[in-house]
Amino acid sequence: MKKIVLLALLAVSLTSFAGKPTTYYFVNSDKTIKMEFNLTSNKTPSYKVFFKDKLVINTSNLGIIREDANFYTGLRIVNVSSSKPIKSTYSMLQGKRKQISYAANQYKVRLLNSTGEAMDIIFQLSHDGIALRYHFPETSTAIKKIVEEKTTYNFDATTKAWLQPMSKAKTGWAETNPSYEEHYAMGVPVNTKSTIGEGWVYPALFHANNTWLLVSEVGLPRNYCGSRLVYNDSLKAMQVTFPQKEEIFPNGALNPESTLPWFTPWRIITIGSLKTITESTMGTDLADPSIAMDTSFIKSGLSSWSWVLLKDESVNYETTVKFVDYASKMNWPYCLIDADWDTRIGYDKMKELAAYAKGKNVKLLVWYNSSGSWNSTEYHPK
Repeated sequence: MKKIVLLALLAVSLTSFAGKPTTYYFVNSDKTIKMEFNLTSNKTPSYKVFFKDKLVINTSNLGIIREDANFYTGLRIVNVSSSKPIKSTYSMLQGKRKQISYAANQYKVRLLNSTGEAMDIIFQLSHDGIALRYHFPETSTAIKKIVEEKTTYNFDATTKAWLQPMSKAKTGWAETNPSYEEHYAMGVPVNTKSTIGEGWVYPALFHANNTWLLVSEVGLPRNYCGSRLVYNDSLKAMQVTFPQKEEIFPNGALNPESTLPWFTPWRIITIGSLKTITESTMGTDLADPSIAMDTSFIKSGLSSWSWVLLKDESVNYETTVKFVDYASKMNWPYCLIDADWDTRIGYDKMKELAAYAKGKNVKLLVWYNSSGSWNSTEYHPK
């Protein structure tokens, strides 16, 4: 009799355990992309990515360290939603396609930290990749500050990467770095360190297990900084990293801060062939909708441009007339007038140029220095 009771209790126990899985699987609609989600031994959220049943991203960590709370270790899962279809359509004035449709399966994981505060991780799996972001659903008027984002991408050691180094802030000409103009490292081992020592910028391209993956970010709100990737030696993975301390406007905030509720930007991973990578629209699929406005005045077109050929001394009235004439002859709609036009040509002569160009059916595009007070550039108007 005792044996029967013990067996019955064991059966109930196993049934209860089976009712609360420790590993969850998320898939896209055509089942080509699959994610495996669970908690590590120290209760850190983690994930793996499979493409056509091949492992392309190894166990990678997720999480946020806020100044006031830890959402990286000691977490527990309180709910994992079932698949929710997400669909949207939009049009682009310029881009890869004019009319675009986006469809994804959304999964939401609700986690509580050791003090009972909630954080959601939202996953969206589309035909061409994965998007994920964090959400703090509680309400608070107090300013919360994020000191570190723990999102990582753990590629196998055999993975090759195509990466642009991050420049050292406030170096280079007139302290204008980062200008995002460094030469790409081409087909290097994934654990290669940038010679500059500041990691890598987006987009970052990887070739893992005969699959191409492009990592980037999209949907940055005003209260969240742009990020980059740095290889974390202890985790053997690329980690999302915040700006250098020099990358800041005078008296400005550097790291993310906000009241609650709060959504972080999307981290996106485009997955498939190079054709898939090239044709993907994930960067706009997950961006916030544009501000409703009349865009009929926006018309793209070719422009003549003296500075690109002749540099600073070409910014004068006589040369610009020649480039207006050239644009007109080529049936180009624009002529670009570059830096220092306010003194090299002057406002009165600029009025004359605008009238002359109009008679030639050419519009003027004028340059201005938007770099602010954080560097020592002297070009104007500023």
